[in-house]
Amino acid sequence: MASSIEWTPEAIRFGVDRESGAEIEQLTSEPVTSTNIYCEQRFASADGTRIAIARKPFGQPGEIWVCDLRSLRICKAVTGNPIGANSALNAVYYTGIQGIRACLMRLDLTTLLVRELYHFYNDEPPPCGAVSPDEHWLIMGPYPVKDNIYAIGRANLENGRVNVLCEIEDMFNPHLQFEPAFGKLSLVQINRGGKWKLPDGGRVMTGPLGATLSLVNVESGTVTPLPVGRPHTPGITGHECWACKTGRVLFTAGHYNVSSSSFVTLKEPEAGQEASALYSITPGEPAAKVVARGLMFNHLAASDDCQFFIVDDHTTGRVYIGSIVTGRYLPLCETHTRQGACQYSHAHAYMTPDNRHVIFNSIVTGTAQVYAATVPDGFLDKVLNL
Repeated sequence: MASSIEWTPEAIRFGVDRESGAEIEQLTSEPVTSTNIYCEQRFASADGTRIAIARKPFGQPGEIWVCDLRSLRICKAVTGNPIGANSALNAVYYTGIQGIRACLMRLDLTTLLVRELYHFYNDEPPPCGAVSPDEHWLIMGPYPVKDNIYAIGRANLENGRVNVLCEIEDMFNPHLQFEPAFGKLSLVQINRGGKWKLPDGGRVMTGPLGATLSLVNVESGTVTPLPVGRPHTPGITGHECWACKTGRVLFTAGHYNVSSSSFVTLKEPEAGQEASALYSITPGEPAAKVVARGLMFNHLAASDDCQFFIVDDHTTGRVYIGSIVTGRYLPLCETHTRQGACQYSHAHAYMTPDNRHVIFNSIVTGTAQVYAATVPDGFLDKVLNL
């Protein structure tokens, strides 16, 4: 660990949730945009004691800070921007500058040591990337090919060789995520009918069919569509994750009307479909199954022990923890955020690997900050026994 690292206190006690009894700490408090990155796979050490936080000082390069949840102190670890989903234990991958080169870097959350993994030969980091659990592959993109077709690149981190893995239509928002057990498949989101960049500078996120999901074999480049999104299920919200190492994919979907406010409202569901639900599908299954219903499910994460899902209700911003097996859930805490166009205003809640804390974002103070809700003793047992 570098001797220049300085751990500083920024935490402010936020309060206790009146319903669950969860104690909530505001981990960051400086007037700078701070976020917990994204919830698809947690950015935390294996023992759950440290988490990564992304910061964007105004007019300056991005930074990655580390918070020790035992002392509630934080430190600036590196300058750079985290990439996509994170599947390795104790590591965070980010893009940074080494000399004059743009590189893929690895930050060890336990030692704060940094290692270079890959040099981007075009000196331009990709918009999205993911590293395989064994750190053999980097997949990255999307790279425009022609019309509305985009490519995913694959780099061998051992020898630096890079090639085009596959090309997919409408794949401008891929949410690349390696399956965490074996690292042979990547989940990819396809925004059917969308346009990333219109002549007037605007964009259309999807057409009438909405988004869907596919799997990409990282060795062969084979793309396998999943029966997800219209017409198989309601339109997906664009939030999905692997259910730990079970080989299952979790996603949220519903019949939503976009309103002028920060939230959306439900519209009448299509015949035979849920208005809103959390679903799961295992590759090879003919149809997705409903895991849970009853909320306007939105952002989604799974616990490292494969027992629990963590989700926010888009109508209220409240965070819930539920059983992946039974689908039953309990409210953990209010986020008091308003989920607008900026990603940093979204809750993006995930649970640390020790099942001790749920980390989330909120703009309740007017500036995006990162919070930790301590899961009360006995709470998870209640969820499992509902």
